[in-house]
Amino acid sequence: MKTQTSVVILTSRGPRHSYFARELAKQFRIAGIEIDDRYHIAGRLWTFLKLNSFNPIRMIGSFLFKRKLRIYEERDQKIENQFFPRSGEEWPEGIPVRKSSDPNGEESIQWVKSLQPDVLVVFGTRMIREPILSLARFGALNLHTGLSPHYRGGQCTFWCLYEGDLEHVGVTVHHLTSRIDGGDIVYTARPEVEPGDTVRSLECKLVRLGTERMIQAVRELAQGKAPRILQREKGKLFLSRMFTLEKRLELERRLEAGWIAKLLRKRSQSEVPA
Repeated sequence: MKTQTSVVILTSRGPRHSYFARELAKQFRIAGIEIDDRYHIAGRLWTFLKLNSFNPIRMIGSFLFKRKLRIYEERDQKIENQFFPRSGEEWPEGIPVRKSSDPNGEESIQWVKSLQPDVLVVFGTRMIREPILSLARFGALNLHTGLSPHYRGGQCTFWCLYEGDLEHVGVTVHHLTSRIDGGDIVYTARPEVEPGDTVRSLECKLVRLGTERMIQAVRELAQGKAPRILQREKGKLFLSRMFTLEKRLELERRLEAGWIAKLLRKRSQSEVPA
């Protein structure tokens, strides 16, 4: 049954993000949705230039890697569309939606404040800071597609597979603080990992699981009984500059060679009693 808990969603744009918003809209009164518009053309170009240190030779190398990765990116888009199909509007009907080039800027602060949310829900944006975090009556929650505190930051599913660490492929719903993915944990979940999985298919599984846990967490937060598990370990923090084109291509080729099946066999053998 839909509750009257007022929720403001801060998210990004893509099939997984609109799925997340639509599912929450079935359960709660969504006061507004703000989209972090960081992937516009100018922003992508500036990021590309900075990552390549404005070096023309490095830029050419990056273009060559991007061409090699294109087939995987097209595959990933198909996977995500299959996981999160839609027949109607991208966002729930009747809900205010706005784009923001700065989700922590003054315009965003005033917009969220005007909506008077009970709960602020974040998924897929840049890091959200004060004073926005304090604008929700009951608190702010984040959906992190990584298993905190073991993996924090960006592209955690990628890094789990890259490091051969299937045990820490997971999703976390946690209270938002100034520490990256470091707030008190509400819920975690792990997906079933299959031999034919890719980084994207696992991420899609995690979004489905995480959306279910987020709905539960929002409901319990509004009731004053959401769990708070302190993150005592620092874990590993992965920043965007570490997610290079070279490493992406390396992992794709390892996956094509049966990397996940190999890891699953290794895990199965280690679980056999001596």
